[in-house]
Amino acid sequence: MKITDRPEVSVRELQNIVENAVNGLKIFNILKTSIEMEIFDLLDRKTTCQELSEKLEIEPVLTHYLLEVLVKLDLVKRVGESYKNTRISEIYLNSESDYKRVNCVLSMEEPANLWHNLDNTLKGKIARKDENFFPFIIQVLAEDCLSGELQDTVELLEGYDEFKHSKTVLDLGGGHGMYSIVFSQINSELQCYVFDLPDVLIETQKYIERYNSNVQTIPGNFYTDDFGGNYDIIFSSYNPGGKNPEIAKKVYNSLNVNGLFINKQYFPENDSSSLGDLLDNMEWNFTKFEKSNKASKRFTFKNDLSFKEYLEFLEDIGFSVMDVHPINHINTSFGTKSEDKIIIAKKVR
Repeated sequence: MKITDRPEVSVRELQNIVENAVNGLKIFNILKTSIEMEIFDLLDRKTTCQELSEKLEIEPVLTHYLLEVLVKLDLVKRVGESYKNTRISEIYLNSESDYKRVNCVLSMEEPANLWHNLDNTLKGKIARKDENFFPFIIQVLAEDCLSGELQDTVELLEGYDEFKHSKTVLDLGGGHGMYSIVFSQINSELQCYVFDLPDVLIETQKYIERYNSNVQTIPGNFYTDDFGGNYDIIFSSYNPGGKNPEIAKKVYNSLNVNGLFINKQYFPENDSSSLGDLLDNMEWNFTKFEKSNKASKRFTFKNDLSFKEYLEFLEDIGFSVMDVHPINHINTSFGTKSEDKIIIAKKVR
């Protein structure tokens, strides 16, 4: 080659990929560190750069640029010579807010570290395991549902007469129990039970006590144990058995006739070749969910049925599928959005 010959493809194409990736990494670390240093708590009131610098014991020039980045992200605003949270930070990033998502953000650090050490991750030298999930992941999931999805779900279910007139609900794999807690708040005659692993229910009980709720817990493993009881509603939200035919049979056996099975699940689309899907599916396989029989696509497990197969199976065993509602959900573990589905099925025989 001649040293004066130009490459056939501009270096700008590669540079754009690299810059976007590196800037995303920088922004995530600014956001994570700002949460860890409680900057969004301190900026609940007007604070100057100098005051923040002294409080955090960091260089004034670095404090200035940190604040200016947060301004560019619309997480902080200038008020004269001071800085203060924007409304979005007041709601989601202040640790005292009822709708905080600070643990949701911090939960992304562990998978980010797996990406940062990708060579070892690919060789199986480091991986997330389901044992690492408790209790922190329960806090993450509780924050996640409170920032909109719980409200959307409740508003939807309140439109069903069967829901209004029910007396008993089993929240299958209910985790934090927030859905059951809210169900019992809007219908004082409704007795709700959360069925989950004993280790999970330790965390569930904390939320029950926090909200002074009468929700009760039932320890068990839905892969190996029956659910018992005769329930008017069985509710399931993103639990690993939500697309499994054997779990659906157990649900059927534990429901009263005319009872509702309300199942909120992610069903992967046939075309999952977007960059986001590929990255999410790759990250899903960084995790060793030995207790829940994980499959290779994100949020899927062994013996899962496709969306169409699942609906047909429900009809075959004695359900009538009343409605399917789309619901947008932020996948906390990945930070991406997917359109999930709420299936409303009635036991008719």
